Amino acid sequence: MNVDPRLLRAFVAVADALHFGRAAAQLHVTQPTLSQQIRRLEGQLGVRLLDRTSRSVALSEAGRAVLEPARAAVAAADDVGAIAREHAGGRQGVLRLGFSPGTHYLAQRLLAAQAEARPDVRIAARQDNTGVLAALIAGGELEVALGFCPLPHDGVVGQLLHEERAVLAVRDDHPLARRDAVALAELERSTFALVDEAGGPGYNAAVRERCRSAGFEPRTPPRPHGPLAWETAVRSGGCVGLTTRSASAGTTRGVRLVRIEPPVTFPIVLLRAPEVSAVAAAFAALARAS
Repeated sequence: MNVDPRLLRAFVAVADALHFGRAAAQLHVTQPTLSQQIRRLEGQLGVRLLDRTSRSVALSEAGRAVLEPARAAVAAADDVGAIAREHAGGRQGVLRLGFSPGTHYLAQRLLAAQAEARPDVRIAARQDNTGVLAALIAGGELEVALGFCPLPHDGVVGQLLHEERAVLAVRDDHPLARRDAVALAELERSTFALVDEAGGPGYNAAVRERCRSAGFEPRTPPRPHGPLAWETAVRSGGCVGLTTRSASAGTTRGVRLVRIEPPVTFPIVLLRAPEVSAVAAAFAALARAS
Protein backbone atom coordinates (compact mmCIF):
# COMPACT_ATOMS: atom_id res chain seq x y z
CA MET A 1 0.00 0.00 0.00
CA ASN A 2 1.34 3.45 -0.98
CA VAL A 3 0.68 6.07 1.69
CA ASP A 4 1.30 9.78 1.07
CA PRO A 5 4.22 10.85 3.32
CA ARG A 6 2.37 14.09 4.07
CA LEU A 7 -0.39 12.10 5.74
CA LEU A 8 2.17 10.22 7.80
CA ARG A 9 3.82 13.53 8.69
CA ALA A 10 0.45 14.81 9.91
CA PHE A 11 -0.01 11.71 12.08
CA VAL A 12 3.50 11.96 13.56
CA ALA A 13 2.94 15.64 14.41
CA VAL A 14 -0.33 14.87 16.25
CA ALA A 15 1.21 11.84 17.97
CA ASP A 16 4.10 13.94 19.23
CA ALA A 17 1.99 16.91 20.34
CA LEU A 18 -1.13 14.95 21.40
CA HIS A 19 -2.94 18.16 20.46
CA PHE A 20 -4.49 19.01 17.09
CA GLY A 21 -4.11 22.76 17.49
CA ARG A 22 -0.37 22.64 18.26
CA ALA A 23 0.27 20.08 15.52
CA ALA A 24 -1.66 22.17 12.98
CA ALA A 25 0.38 25.25 13.87
CA GLN A 26 3.60 23.27 13.50
CA LEU A 27 2.56 22.07 10.03
CA HIS A 28 1.18 25.49 9.00
CA VAL A 29 -2.28 24.12 8.18
CA THR A 30 -5.69 24.69 9.70
CA GLN A 31 -7.01 22.31 12.33
CA PRO A 32 -9.89 21.08 10.08
CA THR A 33 -7.37 20.31 7.32
CA LEU A 34 -5.20 18.35 9.74
CA SER A 35 -8.24 16.40 10.97
CA GLN A 36 -9.14 15.60 7.35
CA GLN A 37 -5.63 14.30 6.69
CA ILE A 38 -5.74 12.05 9.75
CA ARG A 39 -9.15 10.66 8.74
CA ARG A 40 -7.86 10.01 5.24
CA LEU A 41 -4.82 8.15 6.59
CA GLU A 42 -7.02 6.07 8.90
CA GLY A 43 -9.24 5.27 5.94
CA GLN A 44 -6.29 4.14 3.85
CA LEU A 45 -4.87 1.97 6.63
CA GLY A 46 -8.25 0.67 7.78
CA VAL A 47 -7.53 1.30 11.46
CA ARG A 48 -8.19 3.99 14.05
CA LEU A 49 -4.90 5.67 14.94
CA LEU A 50 -6.08 8.13 17.56
CA ASP A 51 -8.58 8.05 20.40
CA ARG A 52 -10.23 11.47 20.57
CA THR A 53 -12.41 13.03 23.23
CA SER A 54 -13.56 16.63 23.59
CA ARG A 55 -10.58 17.29 25.86
CA SER A 56 -7.77 14.95 24.88
CA VAL A 57 -6.04 13.01 22.13
CA ALA A 58 -4.31 9.66 22.72
CA LEU A 59 -2.73 7.04 20.51
CA SER A 60 -4.82 3.93 19.95
CA GLU A 61 -3.19 0.52 20.08
CA ALA A 62 -2.84 0.59 16.28
CA GLY A 63 -1.48 4.13 16.48
CA ARG A 64 1.26 3.08 18.89
CA ALA A 65 2.19 0.23 16.55
CA VAL A 66 2.27 2.47 13.49
CA LEU A 67 4.09 5.46 15.01
CA GLU A 68 7.72 4.36 14.69
CA PRO A 69 7.36 3.02 11.11
CA ALA A 70 5.54 6.26 10.24
CA ARG A 71 8.33 8.30 11.80
CA ALA A 72 10.89 6.32 9.79
CA ALA A 73 8.89 6.81 6.58
CA VAL A 74 8.75 10.57 7.15
CA ALA A 75 12.50 10.69 7.77
CA ALA A 76 13.11 8.63 4.65
CA ALA A 77 10.91 10.96 2.60
CA ASP A 78 12.89 13.94 3.91
CA ASP A 79 16.14 12.22 2.93
CA VAL A 80 14.84 11.43 -0.53
CA GLY A 81 13.68 15.00 -0.96
CA ALA A 82 17.07 16.35 0.03
CA ILE A 83 18.86 14.02 -2.38
CA ALA A 84 16.44 14.92 -5.16
CA ARG A 85 17.02 18.63 -4.62
CA GLU A 86 20.77 18.09 -4.87
CA HIS A 87 20.33 16.34 -8.21
CA ALA A 88 17.37 18.30 -9.52
CA GLY A 89 19.15 19.18 -12.74
CA GLY A 90 19.33 15.59 -13.89
CA ARG A 91 16.22 14.06 -12.33
CA GLN A 92 12.61 14.17 -13.43
CA GLY A 93 10.03 15.85 -11.24
CA VAL A 94 6.28 15.30 -11.22
CA LEU A 95 3.73 18.11 -11.45
CA ARG A 96 0.46 16.98 -9.83
CA LEU A 97 -1.95 19.41 -11.48
CA GLY A 98 -5.71 19.75 -11.63
CA PHE A 99 -7.81 21.95 -13.86
CA SER A 100 -11.47 22.77 -14.11
CA PRO A 101 -13.37 22.42 -17.40
CA GLY A 102 -13.87 26.17 -17.04
CA THR A 103 -10.14 26.70 -17.60
CA HIS A 104 -9.82 24.33 -20.60
CA TYR A 105 -7.95 26.53 -23.06
CA LEU A 106 -5.82 28.26 -20.41
CA ALA A 107 -4.75 24.84 -19.12
CA GLN A 108 -3.78 23.78 -22.65
CA ARG A 109 -1.62 26.86 -23.11
CA LEU A 110 0.06 26.53 -19.74
CA LEU A 111 0.73 22.82 -20.17
CA ALA A 112 2.38 23.53 -23.54
CA ALA A 113 4.49 26.28 -21.97
CA GLN A 114 5.38 24.00 -19.04
CA ALA A 115 6.47 21.21 -21.40
CA GLU A 116 8.68 23.62 -23.33
CA ALA A 117 10.22 25.19 -20.24
CA ARG A 118 10.72 21.94 -18.27
CA PRO A 119 10.73 18.90 -20.57
CA ASP A 120 12.20 16.86 -17.71
CA VAL A 121 9.03 17.23 -15.63
CA ARG A 122 6.30 14.61 -15.91
CA ILE A 123 2.79 16.06 -15.70
CA ALA A 124 0.10 14.10 -13.86
CA ALA A 125 -3.00 16.13 -14.77
CA ARG A 126 -6.59 15.67 -13.64
CA GLN A 127 -9.68 17.47 -14.92
CA ASP A 128 -12.55 17.85 -12.48
CA ASN A 129 -14.94 20.42 -11.04
CA THR A 130 -13.31 23.16 -9.00
CA GLY A 131 -14.84 22.03 -5.71
CA VAL A 132 -13.42 18.53 -6.20
CA LEU A 133 -9.99 19.91 -7.09
CA ALA A 134 -9.87 22.07 -3.96
CA ALA A 135 -10.68 19.02 -1.82
CA LEU A 136 -7.93 17.03 -3.54
CA ILE A 137 -5.41 19.79 -2.81
CA ALA A 138 -6.48 19.95 0.85
CA GLY A 139 -6.17 16.17 1.04
CA GLY A 140 -2.67 16.14 -0.45
CA GLU A 141 -3.49 14.42 -3.75
CA LEU A 142 -2.81 17.53 -5.87
CA GLU A 143 -0.42 20.41 -5.32
CA VAL A 144 -1.81 23.02 -7.70
CA ALA A 145 -4.92 23.54 -9.82
CA LEU A 146 -6.62 26.03 -12.11
CA GLY A 147 -10.03 26.78 -10.66
CA PHE A 148 -13.13 28.46 -12.08
CA CYS A 149 -15.13 30.55 -9.59
CA PRO A 150 -13.77 28.73 -6.50
CA LEU A 151 -15.09 29.19 -2.99
CA PRO A 152 -12.61 29.49 -0.07
CA HIS A 153 -11.44 26.09 1.16
CA ASP A 154 -9.43 25.15 4.26
CA GLY A 155 -5.90 24.08 3.38
CA VAL A 156 -6.00 25.76 -0.05
CA VAL A 157 -4.40 29.07 -1.03
CA GLY A 158 -6.10 30.94 -3.90
CA GLN A 159 -4.63 33.64 -6.13
CA LEU A 160 -6.62 35.41 -8.84
CA LEU A 161 -5.04 34.96 -12.27
CA HIS A 162 -7.57 37.03 -14.21
CA GLU A 163 -11.22 37.84 -14.74
CA GLU A 164 -12.54 36.38 -17.97
CA ARG A 165 -15.53 37.72 -19.85
CA ALA A 166 -18.62 35.55 -19.70
CA VAL A 167 -20.73 34.62 -22.72
CA LEU A 168 -24.25 33.27 -22.93
CA ALA A 169 -24.58 29.65 -24.13
CA VAL A 170 -27.84 28.66 -25.82
CA ARG A 171 -28.88 25.81 -28.10
CA ASP A 172 -28.35 26.79 -31.73
CA ASP A 173 -32.10 26.89 -32.43
CA HIS A 174 -32.85 29.08 -29.39
CA PRO A 175 -34.32 32.53 -30.25
CA LEU A 176 -31.34 34.23 -28.62
CA ALA A 177 -28.91 32.32 -30.86
CA ARG A 178 -29.54 34.85 -33.64
CA ARG A 179 -28.43 37.77 -31.47
CA ASP A 180 -24.94 39.29 -31.61
CA ALA A 181 -25.16 40.41 -28.00
CA VAL A 182 -27.57 40.27 -25.08
CA ALA A 183 -27.79 42.09 -21.77
CA LEU A 184 -27.93 39.90 -18.69
CA ALA A 185 -30.90 41.93 -17.43
CA GLU A 186 -32.89 40.71 -20.48
CA LEU A 187 -32.74 37.12 -19.19
CA GLU A 188 -34.94 37.56 -16.13
CA ARG A 189 -37.51 35.07 -17.48
CA SER A 190 -34.90 32.48 -18.53
CA THR A 191 -33.89 29.40 -16.55
CA PHE A 192 -30.14 29.27 -15.90
CA ALA A 193 -28.25 25.98 -16.08
CA LEU A 194 -26.19 25.12 -13.00
CA VAL A 195 -23.60 22.43 -12.29
CA ASP A 196 -23.81 19.67 -9.69
CA GLU A 197 -23.60 21.44 -6.33
CA ALA A 198 -21.15 18.86 -4.98
CA GLY A 199 -18.47 19.83 -7.49
CA GLY A 200 -19.20 23.43 -8.45
CA PRO A 201 -20.82 25.43 -5.64
CA GLY A 202 -18.61 28.42 -6.48
CA TYR A 203 -19.84 28.58 -10.07
CA ASN A 204 -23.48 28.28 -8.99
CA ALA A 205 -23.02 31.05 -6.42
CA ALA A 206 -21.32 33.25 -9.04
CA VAL A 207 -24.23 32.82 -11.49
CA ARG A 208 -26.74 33.81 -8.82
CA GLU A 209 -24.66 36.78 -7.69
CA ARG A 210 -24.28 38.15 -11.24
CA CYS A 211 -27.98 37.80 -11.95
CA ARG A 212 -28.82 39.59 -8.69
CA SER A 213 -26.42 42.36 -9.67
CA ALA A 214 -28.39 42.66 -12.93
CA GLY A 215 -31.57 43.17 -10.90
CA PHE A 216 -33.27 39.79 -10.69
CA GLU A 217 -33.26 36.46 -8.87
CA PRO A 218 -32.42 33.74 -11.40
CA ARG A 219 -34.62 30.77 -12.10
CA THR A 220 -32.60 27.57 -11.86
CA PRO A 221 -33.21 23.80 -12.17
CA PRO A 222 -34.25 22.28 -8.82
CA ARG A 223 -31.43 19.76 -8.30
CA PRO A 224 -28.76 19.60 -11.03
CA HIS A 225 -26.99 16.27 -10.73
CA GLY A 226 -24.05 14.59 -12.43
CA PRO A 227 -20.96 15.75 -14.35
CA LEU A 228 -23.00 16.72 -17.45
CA ALA A 229 -25.84 18.51 -15.66
CA TRP A 230 -24.97 21.94 -17.11
CA GLU A 231 -24.38 20.75 -20.68
CA THR A 232 -27.57 18.67 -20.67
CA ALA A 233 -29.64 21.60 -19.41
CA VAL A 234 -28.34 23.90 -22.17
CA ARG A 235 -28.52 21.37 -25.01
CA SER A 236 -32.06 20.40 -24.06
CA GLY A 237 -33.10 23.93 -25.00
CA GLY A 238 -34.79 24.49 -21.67
CA CYS A 239 -31.98 26.50 -20.07
CA VAL A 240 -29.47 29.18 -20.92
CA GLY A 241 -25.97 29.04 -19.46
CA LEU A 242 -23.21 31.40 -18.48
CA THR A 243 -19.73 30.29 -19.51
CA THR A 244 -16.53 31.68 -21.04
CA ARG A 245 -14.85 31.10 -24.36
CA SER A 246 -11.97 29.41 -22.54
CA ALA A 247 -14.47 26.88 -21.21
CA SER A 248 -16.42 26.44 -24.42
CA ALA A 249 -14.50 23.49 -25.93
CA GLY A 250 -16.87 21.02 -24.32
CA THR A 251 -20.05 22.96 -25.13
CA THR A 252 -19.74 24.17 -28.74
CA ARG A 253 -21.49 21.31 -30.58
CA GLY A 254 -25.07 22.38 -31.16
CA VAL A 255 -24.56 25.43 -28.92
CA ARG A 256 -24.23 29.10 -29.83
CA LEU A 257 -22.17 31.51 -27.71
CA VAL A 258 -23.57 35.05 -27.52
CA ARG A 259 -21.66 38.09 -26.24
CA ILE A 260 -22.96 39.71 -23.04
CA GLU A 261 -23.12 43.51 -22.90
CA PRO A 262 -22.43 45.18 -20.53
CA PRO A 263 -19.65 42.69 -19.80
CA VAL A 264 -19.92 40.11 -17.03
CA THR A 265 -16.80 38.26 -15.82
CA PHE A 266 -15.86 35.09 -13.96
CA PRO A 267 -12.61 34.64 -11.97
CA ILE A 268 -9.97 32.08 -12.91
CA VAL A 269 -7.91 31.33 -9.81
CA LEU A 270 -4.67 29.49 -9.14
CA LEU A 271 -5.25 27.06 -6.27
CA ARG A 272 -2.34 25.49 -4.39
CA ALA A 273 -1.37 23.81 -1.16
CA PRO A 274 0.27 26.07 1.48
CA GLU A 275 3.55 24.26 0.87
CA VAL A 276 4.38 22.93 -2.59
CA SER A 277 7.32 21.31 -4.35
CA ALA A 278 9.77 23.31 -6.44
CA VAL A 279 8.13 21.92 -9.59
CA ALA A 280 4.67 23.11 -8.50
CA ALA A 281 6.06 26.48 -7.42
CA ALA A 282 7.61 26.95 -10.86
CA PHE A 283 4.30 26.13 -12.54
CA ALA A 284 2.49 28.59 -10.27
CA ALA A 285 4.95 31.31 -11.29
CA LEU A 286 4.36 30.43 -14.95
CA ALA A 287 0.59 30.69 -14.48
CA ARG A 288 0.85 34.06 -12.74
CA ALA A 289 2.98 35.41 -15.58
CA SER A 290 0.59 34.21 -18.29
